[in-house]
Amino acid sequence: MGRLKALFDRGTGGNAHKWEHYFEIYERYFDRFVGTECTYMEIGVQRGGSLSMMGEYLGPRARIIGVDIDPNCALLRQAGMEIHIGDQADQAFMESLAKQTGPYDIVLDDGGHTADQQLASFFTLFPHIKDGGLYVVEDLHAHYFHPDYQASRWGISFYDFAKSLTDKLALWHIDIRNFPRFQQPREARGAKMDIHNFAVNEIFGIHFYDSVVVFEKRAIPEPYSIRN
Repeated sequence: MGRLKALFDRGTGGNAHKWEHYFEIYERYFDRFVGTECTYMEIGVQRGGSLSMMGEYLGPRARIIGVDIDPNCALLRQAGMEIHIGDQADQAFMESLAKQTGPYDIVLDDGGHTADQQLASFFTLFPHIKDGGLYVVEDLHAHYFHPDYQASRWGISFYDFAKSLTDKLALWHIDIRNFPRFQQPREARGAKMDIHNFAVNEIFGIHFYDSVVVFEKRAIPEPYSIRN
């Protein structure tokens, strides 16, 4: 059993609801930040249990930030938590918050679970992830609960958006004039993000798990072939 799951089982204050297989995913990617001066943002606070757990796991040098639309979550500030109240789908709010509190080593989206919220947050916050940082979206199975969870202002679900990026990681090797499907997709319209540019230059890896997608951000130099 991993250390993070042990903290969850013991209880660290507040209450948290997690799927058990998430802990292995968290530790696989978050472990290198333990004990460092990292900045962790979690969208979706509820009763603060997850924030408390992550704070203990990452250690006293970590800055732990929570964001929630529910004004009642502000009461957790009395327990010393850094809580910001606002709508994750409001890109102006999220951009202002990122300028105040970023850049981030880790962003975990456990918020409202709709595609519109997830995409709005991603488009706004990914540019504020540090080189070498992580962006994690979880509970994506919610897309299958009701069509409203899949709907977004960009006309695409988060799952489909993430999948659409996988072959764009190889754009260094492709003349997009020969591949119409690589033209700027409609999900990017209004996103203030060049999908081609950030996918090929800033994403080292995209990892898919049951209900979870993990993005590794890293500056990608032009690849070159070597032989010996």
